[in-house]
Amino acid sequence: MAKVFLTNASGYIGTAVAKAALTKGYEVSALARSEESANKLKQLGVKPVKGDLKQPEQYLDAVQAADIVIHTAATNDSDQGKYDTLTIDSIVNALKGTDTTFLYTSGTWVLGDTGANPVDETQPYASLPLVKFREQNEQKVIDAAKHGIKSVVIRPVIVYGGNEGIIANLLEQAAEVKKSVYVAPGQNYWSLVHIDDLADLYVLAIEKAKAGSIYNASSEYLQAKEVAEHIAQTTGAQPHALEPEEAQQVLSFFADAFALDQKISSEKAKRELGWQPKAPKFAQELANRKTLTAGRT
Repeated sequence: MAKVFLTNASGYIGTAVAKAALTKGYEVSALARSEESANKLKQLGVKPVKGDLKQPEQYLDAVQAADIVIHTAATNDSDQGKYDTLTIDSIVNALKGTDTTFLYTSGTWVLGDTGANPVDETQPYASLPLVKFREQNEQKVIDAAKHGIKSVVIRPVIVYGGNEGIIANLLEQAAEVKKSVYVAPGQNYWSLVHIDDLADLYVLAIEKAKAGSIYNASSEYLQAKEVAEHIAQTTGAQPHALEPEEAQQVLSFFADAFALDQKISSEKAKRELGWQPKAPKFAQELANRKTLTAGRT
């Protein structure tokens, strides 16, 4: 039984990937910084490895014992880039010459505004400052393929489904303040992917990806105003356009990200890995959520 080690299996993406790997029969372990995280992992069927992302020496034994290493963690603080780089450097150095599979989670915000036409993995970098650090880290992971590592970069777009992540936060905010916000004029496109489809892509990448590959993870795109309208319909809120200055105040560092215009193609993942998104599209997912909520009242 192949062994998978995740840097985080208690977060939004990490939990979904861990479940998908377990379903496929992999033995899964993951980093746990707290007892709370360790208990959550045990409930999933994941073996906790006590340690902190900021201290690689605490988890490198688990990295070297694994057949597949998946980096899904983030420190979610001002030093996120620093520790993401530390993690990449530490894992790559530990895995050189082992032929171990290493999947790195990046994101398509490294591409900035992409224009009117769908773009693929060849699109040049134009990162938001928030994620600038991912440019060099993607390249480090790709280059690791030259050193005996089956290294792969996965770039999720905005993820929906379940009760965590950006969309879940927007739903919660809209329900609370009765406004579903977007950055005016809202004609920019958001690319979206369901959490279950994203997790399936990770498993396919483990099994089929070639070393040094990058895969975008996107299943549809909608205008930002449309996304806000669907959220409004689900929560009973009203769509509310934020002018750029107000958006900076309300959305903080997410304002620039939410104003990005991105149509992201995943034809490469479909062609090379056989990825076929099966989960409900965004509008249907929210309609299902609304129906479920109504049924509980």
